[in-house]
Amino acid sequence: MRDERATLISTPSLPRVPHLHGVVLHGPAEPDDAEALADEHFRELPFRRLLAADDALVDALTARGWHHEPVLLLARDGALEPPGAGALAEQVPYGHVRGLRDEWIRSAPWATGEDRVSDARESDRRMFAAIPTRAFAVFEQGRPLAYALLLDGGRDGMLEDVYTTPGARGRGLATAAIAAVLHAARAERHELVFVPTDALEGAGPLYESLGFEPVATLHWLMKGQP
Repeated sequence: MRDERATLISTPSLPRVPHLHGVVLHGPAEPDDAEALADEHFRELPFRRLLAADDALVDALTARGWHHEPVLLLARDGALEPPGAGALAEQVPYGHVRGLRDEWIRSAPWATGEDRVSDARESDRRMFAAIPTRAFAVFEQGRPLAYALLLDGGRDGMLEDVYTTPGARGRGLATAAIAAVLHAARAERHELVFVPTDALEGAGPLYESLGFEPVATLHWLMKGQP
């Protein structure tokens, strides 16, 4: 749903997956109006989530108990030479990395039970059915240790789900998976490759070291728990 004030993101059949729900404000808003809009559209959910368009609203809602979850969006020229890597990543069917994805999901604070893990899996399935997606993974003794996805948006690509199992971190395996994605994006002649990451504790420094540049910060806020 979209009107002059905001665009609504909602997936009623998956109410426990936070990123499938949100009010995207189109411009500055008063705190009372923003909260009323979120209440109006998500009255059936135990949480409220919105994307603020101005710093004043972020400050005001944070003071009211909303949790600020800024997302840094970075981009890289798709024609650039991909970085070198000390390990080999190969393209694989998504099923080969589903175990790593489940491991990552279970580390999320909202994934408190198998029903929520199942919902997140279903969210992935729908996304991959709608957007051509390729998986690239680094293996050791037949076991995947790190992976990354390339979502094909047509002119541009999106690097998503960069993850390394905890016991294999610090060895450059994520860089190898990212490099494989960038090689594939270059072969597909994507103009840009985007990647989102947590703006506070995410992998921004890693992505910048690999040629990505910050282009925007998305100020998501959430109140309540899914």
